[in-house]
Amino acid sequence: MTRFEDPVVRVPDKVPENGDQRSDEDAAEFSFEMLFHQRFETMKRLAYLLGADDPENIAQEAFVRLHKRWEELEDPAKGLAYLRATVVNLSRSRLRHLRVVRRTPPDVLFDEASAESHAVARSEHRRLRAALGGLATRQREVLVLRYWLDLDQAAIAETLGVAIGTVKATTSHAMDKLRKRLEKDMELW
Repeated sequence: MTRFEDPVVRVPDKVPENGDQRSDEDAAEFSFEMLFHQRFETMKRLAYLLGADDPENIAQEAFVRLHKRWEELEDPAKGLAYLRATVVNLSRSRLRHLRVVRRTPPDVLFDEASAESHAVARSEHRRLRAALGGLATRQREVLVLRYWLDLDQAAIAETLGVAIGTVKATTSHAMDKLRKRLEKDMELW
């Protein structure tokens, strides 16, 4: 390449045999490339002026969408209008997205629990699991469905294939038995 050649604009590698005439496919590809090289910065600037926080990505996406539809265009001259409309629409979408993100409250960062509190919690979880393990199968199932999955009595009854009254009675008996086991464990502790 000499000093005076433009490094941005390149002619397609395939040159048709019939003189200066390009094949339709080569001409279409060449005109898309020309449009890209001539208008990319303009589309990027348009997206920037419309308030997009990532104007280069918006311009690139507009050209990608145009390239997908390039063969469908009746008149390649309409490509520029399509690009402008696409950049405007993508910028609007991006701004709407940013407004939603800004309105979303940030995650609340809680103070990290100490190592001692983790150890106590693990100990309490082990005690609770051991006490649950001492319950009858149906009692354990009812409590887990109620307090771990947060199901209501009708959903528990449907899941276990029993009547709602059975769920109520089983929950009551299981809670009494669990309470007694945990109190007994506290006395030993």
